[in-house]
Amino acid sequence: MQTILVLITFSIAAGFLLKKFVWNPIFESRQNSSGTLDGGKTKCGKRDCGCH
Repeated sequence: MQTILVLITFSIAAGFLLKKFVWNPIFESRQNSSGTLDGGKTKCGKRDCGCH
């Protein structure tokens, strides 16, 4: 019984790490950036706006 619980816990942890460090970076890099200087995290980001 303990072996099964350890295997389930290990599988969940390994799945979480794979999703966080492998799966998400692959698919996030495919998304188009909006063209701002910081990758689309601010509303103002054009090079000629005078706010930088």
